[in-house]
Amino acid sequence: MAGSLVADLRPEPRDAERRSTSRGCPRRAGTFFRSEERGSAAVEFALVLPALLLLLLGIFEVSVLLLSQSLLQAAASEAARSGITGGTQAGLSREQSIRRVVAQIAGRLVPPERVVLETLVYPSFESIGRPEPFTDANRNGRRDAGEPFTDVNGNGVWDADMGRPGLGGPNDVVLYRLTYEWRPMTGLFRAVLPGQGRVVLRAAFPVRNEPFPAG
Repeated sequence: MAGSLVADLRPEPRDAERRSTSRGCPRRAGTFFRSEERGSAAVEFALVLPALLLLLLGIFEVSVLLLSQSLLQAAASEAARSGITGGTQAGLSREQSIRRVVAQIAGRLVPPERVVLETLVYPSFESIGRPEPFTDANRNGRRDAGEPFTDVNGNGVWDADMGRPGLGGPNDVVLYRLTYEWRPMTGLFRAVLPGQGRVVLRAAFPVRNEPFPAG
């Protein structure tokens, strides 16, 4: 009697297989979904990575560009402060002394050999960048050939900018102007940006020379 009752309580082989199979399915399904999620994440990362790298390189290049502009402006102001005294460094001319100051401020980020230094002398601060005065005979708002003009810089021709090249003498107004062609440091941006990514940076600083003894 007891033996038959125990036999009745034992699960049939088919029921045991079904239960074993039902317990194993969630494990296999969970493993499948986790593998699929990892695969999707890898694909998404592969798609996003190029854009992320491009963004980081762009931030780097823009930072270098802004820093180069800042150094160029600092070099222009320091060159002007050095030039107003009329003094020179030992064994150098006045212009060479000013160029050395530019090189020291610009540093390696802005190669001094690629910086163009221009100094223009003006009668006053108000005349900076202005054309030489002329008589507008036909009243068309521009100077035409044959119209008389005042040769402020003494070069014998009319100029749209009356500045005279030079460092000036005592009490002269001088504009220090620096020009530098910036280029991207990474080849990727040289290929992508127009003109190979070249950007012309400019900095200017006007001063009046001190009343130093004329040499």
